[in-house]
Amino acid sequence: MTEINRRTFLTVGGVGLAALLVGNGTTAANAATGSAAAAGAKGAPVPASGGTPPGPYTFGWTADDLLDFDPASTPWGRHLQCLIPRAKRIAPFAATQAHPDLDPAVQLSTLTIDDAGSIYEGHNQAIGLEAQVYTQRYWAYIDIWGTWHGQVDGPAPIEMVDGERVPGRPYGVIDIPNPGWTEAAHKNGALSIGGWFWPRPVDFDAFLVQRADGSFPVADKLIEIRQYFGFDGLFINQEATVTTAQITKFKDFLRYLKRTDPDFYLQGYDSADFDRGFVTYENRLSENNLRWLGTPDAPMYDSIFMNYWWQATTGGADRDLTKSAASARAAGHDPRVVGFAGVEHQKGGFRPEEDFGSVAGPGRPAPTSVALFVDSQIWLDGSWRGETSSPEGRSTYRDLEQRFWSGPTGNPVTSGRLEPRTPPYRTDTLNYRQWDGIAHWITERSPYGALPIVTDFNVGVGSSFHLDGVKVRTGGWDNMGSADRALTWQYWTEGDLSVVLDESTSFGSAHCLRLRGAGIVHLFKTDLTAAKTMAVSLRTQQLTSVEIGITWKDAPDAIDWRALENAGGATWMEWRGEVDVNDRRIARISLRTAGDGRLGRVSLREAGKPLQPAAPSGFSVKDAGEGGEGRRHLAFEWDVREDAAGYDVLQVGAAGATWLGRVHRGAFFAESVDLSVGRAFHLVAFGADAHRSAPARTALQ
Repeated sequence: MTEINRRTFLTVGGVGLAALLVGNGTTAANAATGSAAAAGAKGAPVPASGGTPPGPYTFGWTADDLLDFDPASTPWGRHLQCLIPRAKRIAPFAATQAHPDLDPAVQLSTLTIDDAGSIYEGHNQAIGLEAQVYTQRYWAYIDIWGTWHGQVDGPAPIEMVDGERVPGRPYGVIDIPNPGWTEAAHKNGALSIGGWFWPRPVDFDAFLVQRADGSFPVADKLIEIRQYFGFDGLFINQEATVTTAQITKFKDFLRYLKRTDPDFYLQGYDSADFDRGFVTYENRLSENNLRWLGTPDAPMYDSIFMNYWWQATTGGADRDLTKSAASARAAGHDPRVVGFAGVEHQKGGFRPEEDFGSVAGPGRPAPTSVALFVDSQIWLDGSWRGETSSPEGRSTYRDLEQRFWSGPTGNPVTSGRLEPRTPPYRTDTLNYRQWDGIAHWITERSPYGALPIVTDFNVGVGSSFHLDGVKVRTGGWDNMGSADRALTWQYWTEGDLSVVLDESTSFGSAHCLRLRGAGIVHLFKTDLTAAKTMAVSLRTQQLTSVEIGITWKDAPDAIDWRALENAGGATWMEWRGEVDVNDRRIARISLRTAGDGRLGRVSLREAGKPLQPAAPSGFSVKDAGEGGEGRRHLAFEWDVREDAAGYDVLQVGAAGATWLGRVHRGAFFAESVDLSVGRAFHLVAFGADAHRSAPARTALQ
């Protein structure tokens, strides 16, 4: 691995790294962002310039921090929990894959700078007021999501001077994931893992203390915080030499951790010698490093992230990954379960040195799975240049995201590079024409195994917010955990139809889909049924015709098109219909549309009584401190209801309601609230089908 690429970021943060990366090569894609950069750079938020955020945030943990953990005393503990269990994904079904001959056994793991573009970085803010930060909307391809950034040790505020960090800040060894990202991962059926990063300037032996009964206090606390905060495990980046005695004890530590909590997922980096503890990169799966998986009776790691040099330009250890696959099988493992070949995007962008597409693709089952390192760097680089601070700039980078995940055409069914890869690599990093797209390697996964299915195209960030077509917030916000479950394909279209994510208006979030032309867009890969009838409701603007298409699992070669009734509406037209299911299984949901307009909501549910929760109880508000410019921070709490999928917090005044935020837990911190608007507040619960409760009410005295 490149030292300046990885360790510089984790020890001094994004400021120094961004300066190093600005010199990357330019392409036509760079030139296309020029106007957005000019528009957004003036007064744009500077990443990492904000110090410590107000209210809830995560931080780095040392051994002492872990041992001192007490939910009752941990700052903002309730605000950092993920209470959403991981959704079960449906079984593969080749007939409705964008590439029917792509092997679904190949998995994808990713390490992501999940606060890319935020003014906060040393402490990670889960919910904020930033429209320019990165969020993930391609969960259909991710099996294991991991956080990647150092966090300053402990909850104490970070010193800043004129927007620059005071040097020498201590970083923790353990990072827990941003809870909003864990919520989003779980909604879509992916694992969410935190980070263990070594070296750090603390005592390694402090993590390895063992009691007389064989237990490890730090391991017990790791299990406790995993279960309390609701994430799934850790990425172990053990990348500094330790002693033979320490590595032996560390292996005992891992065996104890897995024995005590078998659900604690551990992915280890190919960086530590198994016997002696020194740093080594084998750049493949081998008889030696596969021992880190342990044995069936005493497991350690669940999988191994192979260092990038497996396909180095000169001296690559396993250029076609067949040696890795053979070694894994010889050791009794499935190579696509335990082996993830690293691809370095933090410096490589669309043109990394590693070419997983040389060993994977439709009709070419990959020998191992694949791991992406910092897929979010493209967005982060744009943030440093001020390009994500405007809606126009964000649109440019959403387009680049789409090409990264769905392929250079932006349509997963036509993924695959448009021109041959040419060295030198890690240059010309926005040239997506030489990039396959993740959809060319990984089959789409889906959590859509049952009704209801409802989306307002909420991607967890925005510059406004709408409820039922009415704007109830003007101003930026971010909360990955509030995002709707992801569309399966973005965007699989047929005919003369273009689809883009549109920030200009919304029906029930901060975005909608802009549709131009006439054709088909496939939305959800499903395996669902209903005893009788599925009720369909869509909200659109200026579309001249809309039909819903059902791909039945027992007849996958044809789409069953059903006309929808135009039920009218003011700003947003409603289209309604019903589909008699009668216990048949639905394998895909599509739309056929015409016109130049917008799609604001898709709602599919069993006909009959809506899933409307009762009004929440126990709703209260407290003043949580000065918010600047006469504003106040506020902390809300309430009782969690089993019939509620989530909650909206609103401020109510003479001019109406202002949306403050959406969460799936029983606590919310509202940053910098203008109390001149009103001191009364409503809490509205909503069900899985988006039906809303009567409000609970409280007021700040």
